[in-house]
Amino acid sequence: MKESRRADRRIQIEAAALAVLVEKGYAGTSMLEVAKRAKASNETLYRWYGEKNGLFAAIVKRNASAGLDQLQKALVDDGPLDEKLARFGASLLKGALSDSAIELNRAAMADPSGKLGASIAKHGRNTVVPMLTSLLKAQRSFGAFTDASDAAEAFIFLLIGDRQARRAIGQLPEPDMATCQTHARIATNRFLSLFGAKSPVPA
Repeated sequence: MKESRRADRRIQIEAAALAVLVEKGYAGTSMLEVAKRAKASNETLYRWYGEKNGLFAAIVKRNASAGLDQLQKALVDDGPLDEKLARFGASLLKGALSDSAIELNRAAMADPSGKLGASIAKHGRNTVVPMLTSLLKAQRSFGAFTDASDAAEAFIFLLIGDRQARRAIGQLPEPDMATCQTHARIATNRFLSLFGAKSPVPA
């Protein structure tokens, strides 16, 4: 199978998995049901994802991928920190507030096993925060913080706040990229103000 065709099939399978998850919850979702819904073979799902948790981990990774890509670029880029944070923040926020991310979080809250929540944490926040911490540590001339990890957590809080919770209870619509860029610039300015930087990003 060509790589482009494989990528398309993965998107179709993962969309089917989310649909089953919404209907049946994490415990009630089976690889067989997802395979039927996606019109794929059960063998293909196990070959590509390993098992159910691997399938949903792939969806979590896809949601976080744009933000992680921006962080990877920021780690090797010599540009200003404010621009790096604003680009990263917009990409991360778009993924974190997407319909698929919200459905995953809703299902995780209803999953007594905690497996889905653990996967979301592992491939989401627990991957993002250490990378952001590394970026802040590399900014030797920046900031009034003594702990880059605490500073990274502060930026995530300023960026996302209670937006995921409000999305989960139906009080916020899914934002477009322009809205995410605006929120990311505001969060960046507040973060830089809190930690003593002097280069605000136009909101």
